[in-house]
Amino acid sequence: MGLNTVEGLRSFCLELSNDHPSPGGGTASAAAGAMAASLLVMVCDITARSKKHESSRPELMNLKSSLTVLRDELIVFSLEDAKAYDLVVDAARIRKANPGDAAERDYQTALRHASEIPQKTATACIRVLETAVAVSGIGIRGASSDVGVALLLADAGFDGAAMNVNINLGDVSDQSFVKAAQDKLDIQKKLAKDAISKGLAMLANR
Repeated sequence: MGLNTVEGLRSFCLELSNDHPSPGGGTASAAAGAMAASLLVMVCDITARSKKHESSRPELMNLKSSLTVLRDELIVFSLEDAKAYDLVVDAARIRKANPGDAAERDYQTALRHASEIPQKTATACIRVLETAVAVSGIGIRGASSDVGVALLLADAGFDGAAMNVNINLGDVSDQSFVKAAQDKLDIQKKLAKDAISKGLAMLANR
């Protein structure tokens, strides 16, 4: 690990460590998903260089392409999550200082947006988990632990994002919006459980 990489990670951790509520858990969840995708990109590249896995190279490159897109999306979501939280704080402050219909509408809009960003993170983490299952089946055996860590990180990213969705839905007044979001999460929770169980089992049996 180079000095620049260490300092980049240190800078991110120090931001999480500051005494402000953002960036917070939503950002960390997206970052976990991005790290998972990054590990899987590495495994795809390492495996593709192996003569033993030459026949799997086209599939590995397709997986790598999908994971690269997911990694970059999750990096963006990590920043958007912090911005969305700040918008909620600003809207709540305005609502308190100048209560009224307009302030309430703005607050509700901010809350819905703040639930939509971690929902995007959760969806991306599910896709990382599902792609990790494919990598589990064809990745080079020497990188099995990297795939395992990626599975666990993506699962943690999903769980953290889902938690943030539910927290932000708590004050949303539009119950149809709340129900739709919660129904989607319920489906995704099953997908996440199935994917990580399958992926870890495949690694254990290699």
